[in-house]
Amino acid sequence: MDSPQDEQLACPQCGQVHQGARLVALPDGRQVGNYSEAFRLYHEAAWVLRKKRTKRTRLEYLGAVAEKRGVEARIALREEMMRIWQSRQK
Repeated sequence: MDSPQDEQLACPQCGQVHQGARLVALPDGRQVGNYSEAFRLYHEAAWVLRKKRTKRTRLEYLGAVAEKRGVEARIALREEMMRIWQSRQK
């Protein structure tokens, strides 16, 4: 990796910068690579907020995340969901 931007664009799985890698601005102003965990987490959180319309279904989804990926993943997803929700309330 030659530059800090290359580090942002690196794929978390293989460490390479893929041909389609680019920086993306999230609605909250963060600049992340489109192969990054932050980008994946943002899109999962946005999907949950869009598809799981009730509090019960969202909590069920978060519970499934905790079972499959662990409590830390659940907490990270919930925090991202809250960040998105709060930005939409402004």
